[in-house]
Amino acid sequence: MLPIQSVWLIRISLIYLILGSLLGSLLMFHKAFGWNPEIWKFLPLHYSILIWGFFIQLIMGTAYWMFPKFLSEHPRGSSKQAWLMFSSYNFGLILYLITKFFIPIDSFALLGKCLIFFGLLTFMRLAWVRIISYT
Repeated sequence: MLPIQSVWLIRISLIYLILGSLLGSLLMFHKAFGWNPEIWKFLPLHYSILIWGFFIQLIMGTAYWMFPKFLSEHPRGSSKQAWLMFSSYNFGLILYLITKFFIPIDSFALLGKCLIFFGLLTFMRLAWVRIISYT
């Protein structure tokens, strides 16, 4: 059975897939019908949503579920660390996307990047401990 953290990582990644696909379809409609050329400023947002929001979170959610389990009562490690990974990554991503593309405040964009990095480090720690301790 999927752990609840994996379920939420995959659910949120699918929401980002929908948002990124909608933004991409708007860009393609502009390419076909030539609305407003200012819409092309959202192309980096489209990439960021799909790569960092969808792709990386889908990988994290699937890998957290599939990596080898501990042979104990907590098969995937600390549940608190997994929730910390989920919340810091998603809060950092939302903060980064808002400040990078809508409200340009560099210090908040840097904070968002740091939270994303912290979430990725927490994921790597959770996965690494399970990989090297498997017997």
